[in-house]
Amino acid sequence: MNDPTMTNIDLFFEDPAIYHAPPRSYSVLYLLRRDISVCLGIDPNSGNPINFQALLPGAMAILAGIDLLGKFLAGNDNIGEVGKRFKDFVSKYLQAVSPTDATILYQLRNSLLHSFGLYSEDRKGNVYKFTLSATQRPLVQPLGSDNYLVDVRTLRSQFETGIANYQADLKSDLSLQTCFNAMFSKYGAVCIG
Repeated sequence: MNDPTMTNIDLFFEDPAIYHAPPRSYSVLYLLRRDISVCLGIDPNSGNPINFQALLPGAMAILAGIDLLGKFLAGNDNIGEVGKRFKDFVSKYLQAVSPTDATILYQLRNSLLHSFGLYSEDRKGNVYKFTLSATQRPLVQPLGSDNYLVDVRTLRSQFETGIANYQADLKSDLSLQTCFNAMFSKYGAVCIG
């Protein structure tokens, strides 16, 4: 692996528990993971509980993070391929998630990111209604024919495991590195002054 690729990988996967004061370049993933902690009522520096949480924005940030990693895994941000990239990342890197659950999580992503709500319909007319929990239950539980309970803390845990697994694969797979490099200049880092 060449040095610029390793430098970019190291920056992208920087430990979100370590605070860095601006001005500097920050990995988009680093910032996202810190924001997820705050939204789920966790101090990102210490890991200790804080006295507030914002569950919907926390879920949105996790799902946006899966979108982000899906772009890096695929090596593209082609219009019309969001669902495929999202489900491919979920299927490959989240633990024991079925294709059905990957679709359910994608529909949760759509409901939250497009409407800040918990209702979605796909192009075939299938309806998805969601309830969120934060008690570390199973990731997805059906509550009827079109109702699903999704646990945000379990989703975060799975997301963090997926990040670690993707990072490990990335360090040894040249084709994954090529895909990563194709997206890094667009989505890898931002400067905050």
